[in-house]
Amino acid sequence: MALLPAIPAPDPTLDAVDRAVEARQAAEKPRPYLGMSAIGEPCSRRLWYGFRWAVQQQFPAGTLYKFEDGHRTEDLVAARLRLVPGLTLHTIDPSTGRQIGYTDHGGHFRGHMDGAVLGLLQAPKTWHVWECKATNDEKQGLLLKLKAEGEKAALAAWDPIYWAQAVVYMHYSGMDRHYLTCTTPGGRSTISVRTDADADAAKRLAEKALRIIVASTPPERISEDPEWYQCGWCPAHAICHGGKLPNVSCRTCAHATPELDGDGRWTCALWRSDIPGEAQHLGCDGHRYIPALVVFAEAVDADAAANWIEYRLPDGRTFLNGDPGALGPRAYTSAELRAIDPALIGDDFVDAARTELGAQVVA
Repeated sequence: MALLPAIPAPDPTLDAVDRAVEARQAAEKPRPYLGMSAIGEPCSRRLWYGFRWAVQQQFPAGTLYKFEDGHRTEDLVAARLRLVPGLTLHTIDPSTGRQIGYTDHGGHFRGHMDGAVLGLLQAPKTWHVWECKATNDEKQGLLLKLKAEGEKAALAAWDPIYWAQAVVYMHYSGMDRHYLTCTTPGGRSTISVRTDADADAAKRLAEKALRIIVASTPPERISEDPEWYQCGWCPAHAICHGGKLPNVSCRTCAHATPELDGDGRWTCALWRSDIPGEAQHLGCDGHRYIPALVVFAEAVDADAAANWIEYRLPDGRTFLNGDPGALGPRAYTSAELRAIDPALIGDDFVDAARTELGAQVVA
């Protein structure tokens, strides 16, 4: 009887590497702006949640390695392009020494393109926005098929988000052409597709960005069905469809407003001041949720001077998002509201622990 092959044991060192990479990701701060690379996302509410730091998507180590491969592939393809005589590729803005970037709407809408290229053999006198994407063989094959059917329409059909990114970068850079290189992992196979500018689409996308930035409440969902496929994989699904409260930060607070003058400036109506960028991540004791985010209850009253908002649950119970030290056990800080099961709001045992023992509700 033949012996079964031994199952390789997990490598504890490599497992530790995975966990370290994931931990490093968890410590990273969310981007402080709405990205031009994402504006083609069809759900404006998802983009609003990201801009408001309602949720920070976390990826497993394997996905993070794919991202790293994409960054390395960009450098690899750039080096290869520069081998072509007469071709000029700028990946750094010579005036700043940084990646070429653009900003709009008071610094709240930003993007950084991979480069600008001149001297492509198929259009040697025309500057192109250059973007490099790394993908698998199957997705590259689809782009190749679409290109054969009509190159100028291929990018929009292949990936609408990449197409929107291309259109916006052409708009803000003033270039009329876009050159996308698509490479499989490790740089084994590279294809390209060129796309024309679309001024009307760029304008619509810039207007979409502005609507999201100035919206004080979440925009309309892409679907009211929690099982809709685009909702199912959304990192904000639990907030949007499941009633979970988002992270506590200045961006989810009713007092905070993104201002359109300045460079990514936010102001606080409670403290009547600008909010420093680093302070926005944690919020303060005066944090009160934007009422539209408290989806499991209805806002029924508020007092700006005392800084509380009153809510009514479907069964008639009421509670305050406010300072329990000043307002009593009916009041919950935003951190407590995020941690507590709504069924336990107003529970005698929980309230007794909070008032008599000074306890707080924690996750």
